[in-house]
Amino acid sequence: MSRRLLPWIVLVVFALGYPLVVLGGGGPRFPSRGDCVRPATSDQNIEAVFGRFGTTAAAESMQRRAARSGFKNVQVESDGCGLFKVTLHGIPSLEVGREFIAEAQRVGFHPMLEQAP
Repeated sequence: MSRRLLPWIVLVVFALGYPLVVLGGGGPRFPSRGDCVRPATSDQNIEAVFGRFGTTAAAESMQRRAARSGFKNVQVESDGCGLFKVTLHGIPSLEVGREFIAEAQRVGFHPMLEQAP
């Protein structure tokens, strides 16, 4: 009889115990905007982010617009927080990045310099 009850006892213990363990740790934590947007503060791993979008279609539209304006190698990728970002990697320094931002603003874009993960 106890051999038949053992799986049920284990199931009940896990069914009740798992939520208590999760809630005891403060519950699941989802990334915030601050976790995904890291303003560039040093001359390492700098990227220009043209924007974040909820759909790949919207991000690809921005990517095409940027490419038509002469910005080469602009990519669409996940930002790790559920959005798609349009980004240009490989900016060597904050100084070059600021010049890039000024150039982009002259043609109607508003990218931000961010530290790539």
